[in-house]
Amino acid sequence: MAGDPEEPDQAPYPAWWDLRYLPIRAAFVLLRLAVLLPLPLIYLLGDLAGCVMHLVMRRRRAVAVRNLELCYPGMTREEIRHLVRQNFRSMGRAVFETGMAWYWSDARLRRHMEVSEESIRNIMDNAASGQLVLTCHFLDLEIHARMYGLYHPGVGLYKPNRNPVIEREQTRGRTRTNIAMVSHRNIRGIIKALKEGYPIWYAADQDYHTTSRVFVPFMAVPDCPTVTAPSTLARIPNVVSIPSYAVRIPGGKYRLVVEPKLENYPTGDLAADAELYNRFVARAVNEAPDQYMWVHRRFKNRPNSTDPSYYDDAAVHIHRNS
Repeated sequence: MAGDPEEPDQAPYPAWWDLRYLPIRAAFVLLRLAVLLPLPLIYLLGDLAGCVMHLVMRRRRAVAVRNLELCYPGMTREEIRHLVRQNFRSMGRAVFETGMAWYWSDARLRRHMEVSEESIRNIMDNAASGQLVLTCHFLDLEIHARMYGLYHPGVGLYKPNRNPVIEREQTRGRTRTNIAMVSHRNIRGIIKALKEGYPIWYAADQDYHTTSRVFVPFMAVPDCPTVTAPSTLARIPNVVSIPSYAVRIPGGKYRLVVEPKLENYPTGDLAADAELYNRFVARAVNEAPDQYMWVHRRFKNRPNSTDPSYYDDAAVHIHRNS
């Protein structure tokens, strides 16, 4: 994928003595050292980081509360608050899970993987096709991509970072078991990768600034904005769409779930395709709701500009102080 004409130009990498980048370099050194620890200690550090996040990220905490109220209307206030606390612990662990995905050896990662024969078969039986891997924003998304790449290396879809140190570090980390990275705006690069038979991970479960979306149900929300790009990409010849995700399970393991390829997808109906995707995401989230990215304003856009926001200032103020 290197050299594709639509790839963004990379800024020159700064010299090691450039003090502007010293803090971020030091942070990556500390992260490398932290993930050398035994996993229980890594989890402890993550839990502590999550507690700090829960304390200081008041607005994001309010968004998480609001999202859970919308998606799980049957939950009590105390149940939601407990789940939000658990979710922030998972966010703290996700910081170190990113380091695990980027810096762990294949051998160490494999010791902490749980993958069924069916999931492996669903990958390998479709290895001759371009795989549109439909996934969602679980907090261990970095580990998910790394595990999948151990069986069938692919191309990561991402947003390039303006900081050259972060950009190089994330590109190196994400290509440990995968082929390359391609900008989410590089449509030609994405299509090229799929046509060449590489897996492409696509998480369409965020409210992106795009007009290519429909408003369809998600959990208890009747009008969730859902992008239609997966349906468009799935129309490329010799491309199969495969739902997949990964969750942290007891015993310090990560379960990679790869479902069978979707039959008769896309259907030709963008709304029907989006609903199918949202049902998959809901099913995955219900398996481990504490590990999903609830702090994103998933429902910030409404079908009509006159519709009241799900995140109006009054609601955010109330939940921020809950």
